[in-house]
Amino acid sequence: MIEIILITSSFPYYPGEQFLETEVEYYPKRANLTIMPITAHPKYRNVPNGIKVDQFLCKKSVTLVDKLYYLIKSMGTRLFYKEFRTQVGTNTKRIKQFLFSMYTYQRFYELFDVYFHKKEKLNSTVVYTYWNTEATYALQSLKKKYGYKLVSRIHGMDLYQERRKDGYMPLKHLFTHNIDKVFTITESANTYLNTTYGFSHEILKVYRLGVNDYGIYCKPGPDHVLSIVSCSFLVKVKRVDKIIDALHALANRFHAVTFIWNHIGSGPLEKTLKDLANKKLSQKENIIFNFIGQLTNQEVYKFYKENKVDVLINVSESEGVPVSIMEAMSCHIPIIAPNIGGISEMIDNKVNGVLLNEKCEVNEIVDSLGNIHFFKSEVVREKSHSIFLKKYNAQTNYNNFINDLKALVDTKVKQVI
Repeated sequence: MIEIILITSSFPYYPGEQFLETEVEYYPKRANLTIMPITAHPKYRNVPNGIKVDQFLCKKSVTLVDKLYYLIKSMGTRLFYKEFRTQVGTNTKRIKQFLFSMYTYQRFYELFDVYFHKKEKLNSTVVYTYWNTEATYALQSLKKKYGYKLVSRIHGMDLYQERRKDGYMPLKHLFTHNIDKVFTITESANTYLNTTYGFSHEILKVYRLGVNDYGIYCKPGPDHVLSIVSCSFLVKVKRVDKIIDALHALANRFHAVTFIWNHIGSGPLEKTLKDLANKKLSQKENIIFNFIGQLTNQEVYKFYKENKVDVLINVSESEGVPVSIMEAMSCHIPIIAPNIGGISEMIDNKVNGVLLNEKCEVNEIVDSLGNIHFFKSEVVREKSHSIFLKKYNAQTNYNNFINDLKALVDTKVKQVI
């Protein structure tokens, strides 16, 4: 079997990178997988048998002296001056990010140089970075020296320069080559990489993330009830207050309908939003609401299996490809969400849900939720599941992804022979 080295931010340590929990399930029988987290935290996820976790990158803390050492070393590279000349110059707002990126790049360059110097037969190894950041750039610089195949996923914060401070994505425009494949999670990301940074279409490929299909058919509620679920961290960017305002308006407009709203997730705004809901909704006789709190993925599926849900709603102002939407679609639940990130590839408007505009005006949310019978339609619910199967089924996506990684090595072996 081929050797795959997966570089993560912290997985299998919590928090974050939850998609990898599903992805790594598909490796043990098909490849020898070693996970190398960059940082370690106290809480640890269990990984399937046969998967190794190598703490080489995270076993040593970085001191101020270390940072100065790596930064000074980076000043001796052409990369330092090329980036400074073309991207920083007199723009003092970018200097801090630039210096941090250069120190980080140099640190990874030296760590990987030590790590791979001890390895043998790297021609059958694929190095796979989960994020397209400085660790990937360092591996690109060492690729010719060690002969491994190199691939990288790219998501959001490592893709869109508009999401970075001062619109600055350090180094990326200098690292568009010397990598075998860059895997995006949406079609629009491919276009962005090509037009913004100059990545060749030949190395870009869409490989969507995915969740498992547990065969759950979440049934709709009765005609006189609209059961709504939202699932998100309770922070400002998720705009859950808009759901509360919309429910208040819905209750006034549809007196004969009972609205049930369950929110899954917790966060710093939990008390504030509970107080707002109590103020605006508790006096309405036709509204029932509940803040369920944080649930594990399996607990979310259990909720969908045991409860009737008409629609999942997301009104966030920033998203990539939300796992909460994939989970709901796998259970035949229609979706309401804004046309941002990769959501437009998940929702076929007025077919398996409703695409809102980016601002998610309360009136628009009310009008969409007011189409009660649409969300209860068996045709709509089946369409939600069929789009999930076509695009976000973990079994299909991750097995095909591993096939592509294996094909890279097979091509290399034939060339060597």
